[in-house]
Amino acid sequence: MATDYSKRISRVNARRNSGAVSFGESATTAQDSSILDSVTKGYQKKTRSSSFQYALVSMQEVDAQYTAISYREAERVAKQIDSGLQRRSTLVTVELQGSLPLNVHLRRVSDVDMLVAPTDYFVYDPHGPAASTYTASKSTAPATISGLRAECCTVIRSAFPAAKIDDSGAKCITVSEGSLLREIDVVPAVIYKTATYQRTQNSDDRGVQIYDKKSGKIITNYPFKVRSFINAKDDRTAGGCKKAIRLLKNMKEDSDSLIELSSFDIMSLVYAMPDADLVHTSYREGKVVSSLQNWFFTLAHDETILRSLDVVDGTRKIIQSTANIAGVSLMSDELNILLLRIAQELEPTVPTSYPAWRSRVESEFLI
Repeated sequence: MATDYSKRISRVNARRNSGAVSFGESATTAQDSSILDSVTKGYQKKTRSSSFQYALVSMQEVDAQYTAISYREAERVAKQIDSGLQRRSTLVTVELQGSLPLNVHLRRVSDVDMLVAPTDYFVYDPHGPAASTYTASKSTAPATISGLRAECCTVIRSAFPAAKIDDSGAKCITVSEGSLLREIDVVPAVIYKTATYQRTQNSDDRGVQIYDKKSGKIITNYPFKVRSFINAKDDRTAGGCKKAIRLLKNMKEDSDSLIELSSFDIMSLVYAMPDADLVHTSYREGKVVSSLQNWFFTLAHDETILRSLDVVDGTRKIIQSTANIAGVSLMSDELNILLLRIAQELEPTVPTSYPAWRSRVESEFLI
């Protein structure tokens, strides 16, 4: 069945704009229509191709009002956790991680991820240059994180009695509904002072350790480094990096196929692209679409290159399973279909051979 990009535009706009209802938000049909028109009309003037309009709309950030509400709700939860734990003589720092602070979140798809870490406990690399200045704690990271998680649950239940609180997750407590307009994932953690951080004292060089209560394992990751690296690449590519990430996340959400790529996988696949392929001028945003199609076409046809790619923070390879490989192939198919449809809408007689329709699309993007 042919993909209907006109319908997809409506779904993308619903995810981008605050006119649609979510967790108690409300808006009139007239407001919805006004918001959608303001987003799409500029692109309707730029191109008559509905497929191209879909691509362009999908690259844009979620509207400012929705994002502001996300930050407001996160701050509400953070303040309650901070003050509630203080009353229990536990001091913590609370920081956001993931899609929201990077501004690559999707409405009704991306959760708000919140790290909660004790201020009086941390772990460190014993081989780092400052290791001799630290005093090892008698407590372990799993015990500390488990205790913090239990305290967070108690505080959240008291502060948000009408909310739905799910403590069954392996790594986080999910808080939703009640008076909250966003779903918040509270992730108890401890700060990991890496050898690099001990040398630089740059907060971006810190790691965090999270306890997976189902596997009983400690997981170390580097959300601050990821945020720094993605922001730097976005600056180098004139915004092309984050536009590419948003487009792929929207395409995954709209696909009729199950694409086994996480948000972090998608972010990492874009991060691995050459910067030059993502740089564009404000009136040539379509270059991002063309570059993505070419990149995923290459990866889908060269598994050696695909398997060699690291995630943003370098902690592992992007590809972890055959399902990931299939996910890249499916995303490549989605991008191939999108660009072919753009070419056909621009020129119905365009040949379906790859070089011909790609050339036609690229000429349109440079208008």
